[in-house]
Amino acid sequence: MRHTLGPIGFIAVAATLCTPAQQVEVPLGDLVSAASEQMIIECERLLAVGPLPSELAEREAEMGAAVFCDCMPPALAALGQARGSQTLMTGEEFGALVLREFDVCATRTVRESTRRSCPQFAPPAAPPTYCECFTAAVDGLTDDQIVEDSLASRQNLEQRLAARRNSTPEPPLYEGLLARIDERCQQPTPAQ
Repeated sequence: MRHTLGPIGFIAVAATLCTPAQQVEVPLGDLVSAASEQMIIECERLLAVGPLPSELAEREAEMGAAVFCDCMPPALAALGQARGSQTLMTGEEFGALVLREFDVCATRTVRESTRRSCPQFAPPAAPPTYCECFTAAVDGLTDDQIVEDSLASRQNLEQRLAARRNSTPEPPLYEGLLARIDERCQQPTPAQ
């Protein structure tokens, strides 16, 4: 997701849950309930967004809704069920578990969005095998690769923006995994 208001909002929620009770153990059921309420708020915010200015913004909102509305609520419920609602846990421990679930949801959403939306974002001159190539390559990435690449891309964009604001030279644009996959899949396949 290019515009990361959703993930930033989620991380802020996780931090809020963790901060007051970093070392105080709280029943997991209470932590799951509080986090679930925050997921509902974020989901409702994403669903209430009016017309967006671009297809990219619409796609981002759709992906955010998939994470916060469709994936995270059952992931949180499963987390509570797997460990037991009366299990005591610090906010820091819970935050780490939830962030891992968030990573899993985000990577699942990237893969599903790639499969579903590839024909819409495929370059006009791409070979007929483009979507098959792109989807297979994204499916071949690990969750950690997608998460690390997303974080590196975001950090690079923030550094470039800061450089523009400070009138200093920008670092080179980070070519992420998806950009490299896109480039590779646009190459014509050799004749057989």
